[in-house]
Amino acid sequence: CHYRHRAHDNPYVYPGLQDITAFVDFTAVAEAGIAAGLELHGFTTQAQFLLGSGLYDVLPEFNPGDTVRNLMVSQEVQKLTMPGEMGDRFKVMGLSRGVERLVKGFSLKDLSSTL
Repeated sequence: CHYRHRAHDNPYVYPGLQDITAFVDFTAVAEAGIAAGLELHGFTTQAQFLLGSGLYDVLPEFNPGDTVRNLMVSQEVQKLTMPGEMGDRFKVMGLSRGVERLVKGFSLKDLSSTL
């Protein structure tokens, strides 16, 4: 767990305020899901999922007169998508049963073959 740049091991101390991270064996999750009758729809990085889902389509319009807001939005997008930030550190997996529709987020770079 992380709260205000300090690590600790109690997930109940600051509910809703702290980051709780875990290392996930996505291969084991995919295998267990498939064994339970689920279909693997895709596996990718957070960056590829967000960009494939149309992140840029839902961003606020660029306003030449509002440099501060433009910079804030740009920094937020970078944090979510850059390889050195959350973009490659966080992964997304889609498992379902009976869902026919493809999830756009896996369209840019599906890493399912790496599982």
